Parts: sequence; structure tokens; C-alpha cells
Amino acid sequence: MNLTLARLLGLSMMVFALSSCGENEGPVSAGSGGFAASSQPAADLLLLNGYVYTADEQRSVVQALAVNDGVISAIGSSENLAERQGPDTEVIDLAGRMLLPGLQDSHLHIFGIVEPDTCSLRSQAMSLEDMVSYLQECIQHYELPPGEWLAVDMWNFSEGNQVSGQLPSLRAALDAVSTEHPIILWGNDGHHGAANSRALEQALDAQGNVVGLNAETLDTAFAEIRDLVGVDDNGEPNGELNEHARGMLGAPPRRDPAVLGLLLPEINAELARNGITSVRDASLDPAYLTYLKDFEGSGDMKFRLQVATRLEPADYRDSLSGEINLDQMLRDLEANRAAFANSALIKADAAKIYSDGVIEGNPYGDPPTLPNAAVLEAYGQPLFEFDAQSGSLDVVGYVDTNSSLCEETRSTPERFKAKSARDAFRAEHGFHPAQCTISFGVMADAEPFMMQYVRRLDEAGFTIHIHAIGDRAVRASVNALQQVIEPGSDNPKRHGMAHLQLIHPDDQQRIGDLGLYLSWTFAWMLTNPEYDMTVLPFIGDVTTPGGIYDAESYRMKNSYPVRSTQAAGAVTAAGSDAPVDDRSPRPLINMAIGVTRQGLDGNVLNADETIGIRDMIAAYTINGARAISLEEITGSLKVGKRADMTVLDRNIIELYDSGNGIGIAETRVDLTFFDGELIYERD
Repeated sequence: MNLTLARLLGLSMMVFALSSCGENEGPVSAGSGGFAASSQPAADLLLLNGYVYTADEQRSVVQALAVNDGVISAIGSSENLAERQGPDTEVIDLAGRMLLPGLQDSHLHIFGIVEPDTCSLRSQAMSLEDMVSYLQECIQHYELPPGEWLAVDMWNFSEGNQVSGQLPSLRAALDAVSTEHPIILWGNDGHHGAANSRALEQALDAQGNVVGLNAETLDTAFAEIRDLVGVDDNGEPNGELNEHARGMLGAPPRRDPAVLGLLLPEINAELARNGITSVRDASLDPAYLTYLKDFEGSGDMKFRLQVATRLEPADYRDSLSGEINLDQMLRDLEANRAAFANSALIKADAAKIYSDGVIEGNPYGDPPTLPNAAVLEAYGQPLFEFDAQSGSLDVVGYVDTNSSLCEETRSTPERFKAKSARDAFRAEHGFHPAQCTISFGVMADAEPFMMQYVRRLDEAGFTIHIHAIGDRAVRASVNALQQVIEPGSDNPKRHGMAHLQLIHPDDQQRIGDLGLYLSWTFAWMLTNPEYDMTVLPFIGDVTTPGGIYDAESYRMKNSYPVRSTQAAGAVTAAGSDAPVDDRSPRPLINMAIGVTRQGLDGNVLNADETIGIRDMIAAYTINGARAISLEEITGSLKVGKRADMTVLDRNIIELYDSGNGIGIAETRVDLTFFDGELIYERD
């Protein structure tokens, strides 16, 4: 809507009263402007003539802001605050630019947002043919001797990877790179991976013996992770490894604290370039904590951090009884928290839980590899048709997994051990016998353990942050959190979840009733046909007239339901999940997608669940600060709060109100302040 001018509180200053359809707005407040120069000390810093969006309760807009000793000392009109200028005051003329509170990213992985010196695919979409030559160049560049691992970062598992006659699988492609080097690809999402034959041969069983990962050991030593391993027509691993299956190979860790800990100055700079002044590291290995402590001690740390520590339950499992030592897990978490009790910038008072994995499958596998996120309805078994010449991929039908044929196939799997039997089945029925499999995905942590762990964490005073992708995982997470949140309590420990790719309508309301804090990855909320073929065909029939983006389908209506959960009472926050998809947190791109959900192909993903720009700004400011329990000192521009601020090169509210929400993606951060100190200025 049009901006309207208002005169408030008898002050001679102009402020903007903003309104937006579907967003609650209160009256505009003038803050504490209008002080007489004679009664107030000179400011250290004055920001004048701007569009100062305070993100306070009324979503007030003023013109100017003053800072003393790193704290906001006044907000109001440029005319009144100019009287606070003294001989040593630094004055910045915003010239109409937009000033916001420093942005809050409530779900990222800070040690991944700067690239170390490593072989990286940089999330590029590559065919398997192109990948081979790229990785061979890495071996030459790093002069790897035979037998040494080639560990490859930021593999785009969901785009590219097209097979060919010579390279029918990831395993075949990585074998073509080298048979002398074990190779592992680390997916850019932190959940997927791939390996060559040399690496698969080195797989270790639970006792640490080298037994190799193959069709035989998938039925024996590795039976528990069978659903996390892609297989080929012969039941042999096709190179795809998901979640903790990647850890069976004895590969070097994806991220080495000794290497990445040295990158903290660059990490600091990357956050500042994006206008981000507070973050939650959403799944931090405790091995990094000493580097953070040293960095804060150096005086160079210019961001606030909440650590959500991830402890692996398997590391606390008794080898004889199989019981997980929850007492020791809590002792370790409490020790980490205590180590930062006197820190001004770091809190280790949150804990991460994974309820499931990821919802992308591989349509190029034979049989196609199913997703592993936990879902309420079994995954479909699509029949894909790939045209190698044109590169097109289509769904031409589905296997009826409830048919008598599939029931018989599942009951007599031994019939298909011979390739000739599988070939005959395919020739007669048109699909691989393994596509009779019925799968509801995999819970990362068993539900009884999660229920108990949540209770213990809450009793110990930790904020609980749960990764949940599929609708069954979301339901299990809500069940666990419902134990520890009193109805009407306003969720004082700020428990919540992240990602939430699919939520059943019943659970959307339950999430709201509990007042959960939801860290949405807005950059994922767009249509991308190549990526979507790895997801949507598995969670609903895409051969219907509505096609893959059928607006009335369950998969679309309940995809990232931001508006619905917010309306039900949940708190909307924003978490980039960087370095997933892209190393940069890119908040303005996240905002643009969140308010439009406009895809690369012009389609819109579940348009009813968009939110307006003012709600989006709240997600990145005051709500994000609340999510990490920092709202008393940051998240809005109020007198008495720390002067964490960012200046944009354009007004994103005016862009949105003019109908150009997607244009927000082109916005640049001009200035970033932390405690009133200018820590970034765009060239």
C-alpha cells in the first residue's frame, strides 16, 4: 500500500506508518527522538536521513538513530537527532537508504560458509561425464599419491549427475576418475554422499574390521543402514551413500577443526558482508568450541553466536547392552555450556536433534533410490524415462506396490538373486523387482530415545532444535516437544524445529498451539524442475492432470506451510542452512524467495503459504533474536539495545509493496555495524 505520513506525540518529525495486507500493524511510535541538545551528551555515531525500520512492536519507521558506547541512545527525526552532533561525532548521511537491525540467521553452519583449500564442486550441476574430468584435475592439482583419499566437497546431489552409456552410476563415474584413490563426495546438504569402488572396499563393520560394502555385507554387517545405500540392478552399492552410511568407509572427516578454525576471521567477514550480526550454529561438533573461545578472546569476533551442539547418540552407546548413556550426554553438554558462562558473545545453551534425513531420491538409479526422510504415507515408486540425448526426465507411471504381484515379490526376494531372473521380471512387468519395496523413510534417532532425550534436555534448561523434513518426522518431533511445553506458556525455552519440508495439517495446528520457533530455509521454497524431479514424484502421483505442481495435491498444499503455522501461533524465524546449496547465507535472496516463492521456471510453490515482507523482516530480526534468546539486546532498533545494524542499498519494503518482491534478491548490503562499530562497507 501507499506510505502515509503521520505526526505523533506532538513531535515535529515525520515518520512512516506502514501497512500491509495480511500483516498486523500497530501505531507508529517515534521512539526517543526529540531530545534537547543541551540535556543530552553528544553521540558517538549519528545515522541521519534514512528509512530506519526499527522492527519494534509497532514496526515503526523513523529517520535517524544515535549511538553511544555501542548502544542505541536515541531514535527519531533527523532534525532532532542532529542536535546530538558533537565535535567527535561520526555522522553518516543515509541519503534515504534503509537501515535495519542486524540480521539474525537462526540456522546455519558457520564453519562451512568459507571455502578452505580443498577439491570442491561448488554446488555446480554436472553430468557424470563432466564430473570425471573435473575430479581428475583435482588429483593432479593436489598431487595425491596412489592410495590417498580424494575428498570432494559441495557435490550437488540433486541437480546434474546425468548418467550415460559409459557411466551408468555414480560409482562407475568415480571409478573412472581413479581406481587407485578412494574417493568420497560430500553432498552440499550435509546428508548425501557418494563413493567409488576403492572407497567401498574399505568399509568397516561395527567391530572396526574391514569387510567392504557390497551386496553380501548389506544383508549382514550393514543391514541396519541398508535403506541409506543406493544399489544397482545386482543389489551392489551404486555409489550413493546417505547419512551415517558415509561414516562406514573410514574416510577423513569432511571438516577438520584444525583447518577450519583458522578461517574464523574470514567467516566473520562473510557474515558482515551479508548484514548478519547474530547466528545459531545449528549442529556444531564440540571439537570447534576451543577455536571459538580463542577467537572471542582475540577481540576480533564481531557476531553473536548460539551453539546448538550435536552429540552423536552412537558415540554414547554401550557395546554390550546397546543402551545410550544419556547421563553422560547431558554431562558433556553441561560442561560445554559452563565453558561459555562468562562469554559476552557465545552461548552453548542449545542442543541439536536429527529426527530424519532428507527427502530427495535419485531418479537416475536403477532401481531409483528412494528418499529417506520419514513420511506418513509410503513413498511412491515412479517409473522414470530418461532421454540421454535430450537430457529430459519424465515419469511415465507408477508401480502398484499394493498389488498381489508386489506382495509376492516382497515375500520371495531370493527368486531375484540371479540377474536373469531380474531381467525376465523387468521384461514381463516393465520395472525392477526392487521397486515393489514399501518404504516410509528412516527416523535418524529412534522415537523412544528422542522422547527421553527431549525431556532430559528441557529439564537441564537447554533450547532444543530439531531437524525435521518429512511429515512423519515432524509429527514425532511435535510429540516429543509436547511433553515439555506447558499450554499457554509461550514456550519460554524457545524449543523449535528447522526445515519442515512437509507438514500434515493436523500438525501445523499443533505446532502453533505449542508456540514453536520454526527456522525456515526460505531459499528452498521455489520451483526448480530438475531438483523437484528428485522429490515430488516420490511423494505423490505426478502423472495426474495437475502434473508435478498440482496445486490441490497433498505434497503441494503442505509444502513449507509458513503462513499457516504462523497463523496457528508458531514463531517464524529464518535459517539459511548455509553452506547447503550455497556457502553464502544470502539473506536477501532468502527473503525474495520467501515472499514470492517464485521458481526458476515461472511457477510458484504453494503460493498460499507466502508471507509479506514485514513478517519476513521480523523473521530475520526480532523473531530470529527471540529464537536464540537474544531479543533483550538485539533484533530491533530500540533505545538501550546494542547497535547491531545493517544498511541496504534499496528499500525492500517499497520493492515488495510495488509488486517487485523478487527484486529483493538484487539488494546489496552497504554497511554493517556491530556494537556501533562499522565492520563492513561495500566498495
